[in-house]
Amino acid sequence: MIGSGGTSKTGGATALAPDAGPTSASDGAIGSPASDGGSSLVTSIVKDGVTWTFAAPVLAGQFVSGDYWIVGPATITAIGPAPTSATPFTNGSVLNLPTSNGKSPFDSRLNDGTDESWWFDASFRSYPPVSLKAGDTLVSSVSLATPASLPEVMRASDKSCSPVRSVSVLTVLPAAPPADAFRPSYCDRSQTLYRASALRRDLLPSHPAPKPQSTPTLAQFEALFRRPWIDTNAFLFDAPAEYMPSYGQHVAFAVSYASLLLLLDFVPADKEPLTNYLVQYGIDLYGCVKAGYGWPAFGGHRSGRKLPIVIAGLLLQDDGMKNVSATYPNRFGEDMQTVYVNQIPGGYSKAWQGATVIYGGHYGVDQTSGTPTDTSSNGLYAPYEQLQPKDWQLLTPPGEQLGEAYRRCCTSVSWVGEALAARMLGAVGTWNHPAFFDYVDRWMTEDDTQAVADIKTQSGFDYSSDWERQGQTAAWLQGEFPQYSFIDDMWKAYRN
Repeated sequence: MIGSGGTSKTGGATALAPDAGPTSASDGAIGSPASDGGSSLVTSIVKDGVTWTFAAPVLAGQFVSGDYWIVGPATITAIGPAPTSATPFTNGSVLNLPTSNGKSPFDSRLNDGTDESWWFDASFRSYPPVSLKAGDTLVSSVSLATPASLPEVMRASDKSCSPVRSVSVLTVLPAAPPADAFRPSYCDRSQTLYRASALRRDLLPSHPAPKPQSTPTLAQFEALFRRPWIDTNAFLFDAPAEYMPSYGQHVAFAVSYASLLLLLDFVPADKEPLTNYLVQYGIDLYGCVKAGYGWPAFGGHRSGRKLPIVIAGLLLQDDGMKNVSATYPNRFGEDMQTVYVNQIPGGYSKAWQGATVIYGGHYGVDQTSGTPTDTSSNGLYAPYEQLQPKDWQLLTPPGEQLGEAYRRCCTSVSWVGEALAARMLGAVGTWNHPAFFDYVDRWMTEDDTQAVADIKTQSGFDYSSDWERQGQTAAWLQGEFPQYSFIDDMWKAYRN
């Protein structure tokens, strides 16, 4: 899709040393200016710690996201830092995500406390010389010297599991794009071009911050969303740890905060960068969905990806994005994990504590058939709230009520900001899954004091800790993110 307006930018710079931290101040292209104003003939490009060197000058420029494009065909003769060709594989580049088997080619040191190196596949790595043609996208990474050395985004008490520090995306086009074009999704081989001038920024409300002292700055989330979020590993073992969460629950928190900030009464021009970055993430995710990828229910891993697509669709007035879950069912965890109890098998009209909308379990419910996607005999990963707590299946070892544990620790609490942002944008109908919104309302308004007591009486499991309780997000986020009450403050002001 093509719109109009805007400018692109280039600049001269020298390459960063391989061990230097990625910094946009050192980005640039080496070459001589071309006559078309926004692009240059260059022999080398530097982007956030990655250097691509070309066999011959190429026409290059930048999308509104700051990512670079070149006009192909072209040949890359060197990538810095150099990708290694033996164990441990680091600083990987991959051509045309997603990989056919869902595995990662960036860094072999995948480990989340358990060796996860089987999720790595060296066969997808690209080494110079790399021949590029129009339609290609090269994603190049910079590895950490020490894996698990950076704090997890949105969870300061933990470390990111990823050995990847940052990634940069190079897009190969058949011709120079409009100056205000967004980067096509790294999964989109047809290279759909959306334009910043087409954004309906007027659709973003301008509400007062309920508690200015508890409101993050736009800059905090611009720093997180400025660089590409690569989202094609099922468990985010290779997320760029410097700025992207490595767990879906934390993705949902980051997306929630960024989205809610855009609904406040900041100066409109000041909201433009974060709006652009969040829309770019939505474009990327939508391209992944169209390429066959998705984030179906799996505990807390698969939340947070739908809202950026919906926001991008609303602001770009793109029906494909707005209707993404209708066209591509069972791609989003939070929808599969929220269901009306009368829609699951068994003839139930209410849950054990009286709720009519329930948690759909670890693997959720198939959105086309209404049946649990867990087909095992004991239904451990399926909906369970229709049963009495004494009858809930246990995961053994370690011996936990898997469904209720994850309902309280890792899923529901991260959906509140998403649902609120969608409501404030008037996007409940666009979202096309009312059970999600009703479930979030239940989480925030249902007094679970008696339920917690009954669970303990029937089963011995205790969910009385503040961070496990319904009606809040702040107790979970306290100590994990500085402005930990922001979502609750927004809920109290704009939903209650």
